[in-house]
Amino acid sequence: MTATPRSRRLRTLAAALVTTAALSLTACQTGTADATGVVDSTQPPAPGTESAEKQSPATGTDSDTSGASSDSGDSKDSGSSGSSGSSGSSGKEATQVADRKTAKKTTSCTAKGTKVTVTDAPRPINHLLIKATNTSDTTCHLYYAPYLRFDQAQSAVPFIEESKPQAVVTLEPGESGYAGVLTSTPDGSHPYDATSLTLYYAARSGQGSTGAPAHPALPFDSVRIDSSNAVTYWQTSAADALMW
Repeated sequence: MTATPRSRRLRTLAAALVTTAALSLTACQTGTADATGVVDSTQPPAPGTESAEKQSPATGTDSDTSGASSDSGDSKDSGSSGSSGSSGSSGKEATQVADRKTAKKTTSCTAKGTKVTVTDAPRPINHLLIKATNTSDTTCHLYYAPYLRFDQAQSAVPFIEESKPQAVVTLEPGESGYAGVLTSTPDGSHPYDATSLTLYYAARSGQGSTGAPAHPALPFDSVRIDSSNAVTYWQTSAADALMW
């Protein structure tokens, strides 16, 4: 079929309309149209939902940056706290060392730093009470029991093992420790009258004595001693010392 001039004009107009519609659609998506409807493809797309969604990650980035700043601050605070804690620990350790250096010195009680007295105990009968008072300015320990020798006895008076306390008796300056002495019983053998007493302080190791001996006076001119003679461990009170 041969196209007439009129049909060619209609086809050309229809093609122009299609082209115009396509350009308008492209303008909405990729560019901005001016007042005359002409599209300038060099301009950014108009704000829309897609644009907003693309900007949100930037907001997220800002939020993360703030978080990082906050974390950095927390890190600094933690570091500062850590330093403070470290300084506190160092200060505490220094205080403990100072306390150890200034802690009271203690030693074994000896005749040089104590005063020993011997008295007759009214109850129970045939008992003496030994009292050792710390006359020094240093805390001392009364270990085990006193080593006693009446007159020129060949061996020390036996200890009453049942009287052993749970802890060593410690004497602050001015304080006293006690020991009870059973002198004789009706069942004892080899009685004799002793006129002197020598007292040795036990060493911490339990092997032998320490320091020079003490020579406390007896309450009478003489004391009857026999084979039942025994002495308690050092006690913190006279009552405890005279229980045996």
